[in-house]
Amino acid sequence: MEIQLLSKRNEAQVLDVMKTYQMNYSFYNPGQVFLCAMENGLLYGFVDLYKCEDVRLIYAMPGSRQVEVFAILLQAVERIGYGRILLHTSEANIPFFTNFGYHHEGQGRMVKILNEDHHFKTFEEVQAFIDSQPMRVYSLDHFKDFARNHFNIQYVLKAVHIGGTNGKGSTVNYTKEVLKTAHYKVGTFTSPSLDERLDIIKINDEPIPEKVYVKLANRFMSSFVEGELSKFEMEVFMAILYFIYKGVDVSLFEVGLGGTLDATNIIGPLLAVNTNIGLDHTNYLGDTYSEIARAKAGIIKDGVPYMTGETRLECLDVFYEEAQKHGSELIVIDPVTDIEVVEDQLHFDYHGYHVTLDTTARYQAQNAALAINILETIEEYFPFTTNDLLTGLKQAHWAARFEKVHEHPLIIIDGAHNKEGMEAFYESAKAYAHPHIIFSALGDKDTHHMLEILLKLTDDIVVTQFDHPRAATAKALADDFPVQINDHWQKAVDDALTMKERTIFITGSLYFLAKVRRYLHTKE
Repeated sequence: MEIQLLSKRNEAQVLDVMKTYQMNYSFYNPGQVFLCAMENGLLYGFVDLYKCEDVRLIYAMPGSRQVEVFAILLQAVERIGYGRILLHTSEANIPFFTNFGYHHEGQGRMVKILNEDHHFKTFEEVQAFIDSQPMRVYSLDHFKDFARNHFNIQYVLKAVHIGGTNGKGSTVNYTKEVLKTAHYKVGTFTSPSLDERLDIIKINDEPIPEKVYVKLANRFMSSFVEGELSKFEMEVFMAILYFIYKGVDVSLFEVGLGGTLDATNIIGPLLAVNTNIGLDHTNYLGDTYSEIARAKAGIIKDGVPYMTGETRLECLDVFYEEAQKHGSELIVIDPVTDIEVVEDQLHFDYHGYHVTLDTTARYQAQNAALAINILETIEEYFPFTTNDLLTGLKQAHWAARFEKVHEHPLIIIDGAHNKEGMEAFYESAKAYAHPHIIFSALGDKDTHHMLEILLKLTDDIVVTQFDHPRAATAKALADDFPVQINDHWQKAVDDALTMKERTIFITGSLYFLAKVRRYLHTKE
């Protein structure tokens, strides 16, 4: 007997049973996991688990296998439960459920506390344990098997999947802010984090609480290790469970790396999105735009629309070919024109909206336009008003994207971590006369071209280095360029803070900027 999520294939059988018992029931609600016990295409029972702990309905067909079906259904909800399983039953059925390890708490309420195979107390303990595990092969096979063993519960989420080379996080943020303004509960999974690792999993901007993260690790770590999951895969699954546990209306998943093999690619989205294509992560994704486009297009799902802001024909040809294979509509969005910066705000007209963004980063206009297209595409599920859209876009702030982090001197940080990102940064930074720039990056980036772009802004550039396994040394970054070298990035920042009349740009790796942001906060 197999446990399956409720789907259109087995929904008719469930409805027939409910009609027999004159039951009215609502399916596919936020936080609801409705599981069916099936064998040879026939329904034997079902259970509705709400927010990973509350059994609101359980049913097994009368007959010789009824007890077996109840046992299978209860084992299923216990496999995906957060910390306990609650049952609500009549007094007459209390002895029956006691046989399955449930304890009566009074008034027909029964509870079973779920086992925890680990006893981590802090987030740091979880991280240390994960980091001590062997490196996992970069493949989705183990994670897909793990998801199947947990009934593919990721499919209950109404999700949008957002990938691309640059602008993924900003697009997620603009989309989230409009949905949040429209009073939806929005889960986001983004990486890397700029403040704390817990920030990669958020609901309405609130990071997953440490105690919940630790609880999920204690509940599932043995299964994670047995399933040979990578750290990123573990956190994707914890995000899925957390979003179900908290009953989010919609979840936005940012692709970590590429598309085809990324851990986020197990979700079943309403819409898949690609921001753009750049020559980044070439050691994983390919050496040409078309090769990288094919890797990014790996998030296309059967019958799911695929949207992109890319304009290169060689990439669009790949997207069209891949979309055709999956019976998916390819949506190429209109570019933004007539962008204007007035009093530290960005203004543009798009799809009948006069949009104002609280930034001077011109590249954010395209990310906001992509968010508008996303919102219009999923509007049948998540309606919004014009005021919701304009207010949400204006109040959206995304850290380390042309972010002002200090006033005197003016310090702006920007995560231009590859050549295309640096080109976009340049278009906004060139409005500032003779800035002082601090730059550091990972060694696997095209830092030569990045520095060439920066030198078009100023000859006052300091290259530095930071602690990261893939970080380039300051000496390697400097190469033969006419730049200053400072091996200690904190000293470079301290020196910049004394330049009261200058504009300071700190740019490069997001891992570097995360350290800079935290360091500057200590100076306040």
